[in-house]
Amino acid sequence: MGNQQVLRINGTRIKNIHHLAHLVDSCKDKYIVFEFEDNYLAVLEREAASAASSHILRDYGIPSQRSPDLLEPYVDSLGDNQAIEQEFGDSPVSNLEIGFDGLLWA
Repeated sequence: MGNQQVLRINGTRIKNIHHLAHLVDSCKDKYIVFEFEDNYLAVLEREAASAASSHILRDYGIPSQRSPDLLEPYVDSLGDNQAIEQEFGDSPVSNLEIGFDGLLWA
């Protein structure tokens, strides 16, 4: 996969890394769909990923899930409903390709 930029989570365009952490933490869907550049998708079952996190951190000697600044509550300076345009353009995956349950329909 290499170095890939996360463009969207469950169809929501990522504004910054703090926004990404907020979207993951606040997700209530069964699946979390990470949309990357080059049409790459990673789909995780939210509850299973959450349950495995502590084991993965321990097994690989990672001291914490995230840096302290990402533990602070997310504040959207542009407003939650305001669209944001990034220099990288639109995601290569349209919202129409992802069903309501977060699964990719081919």
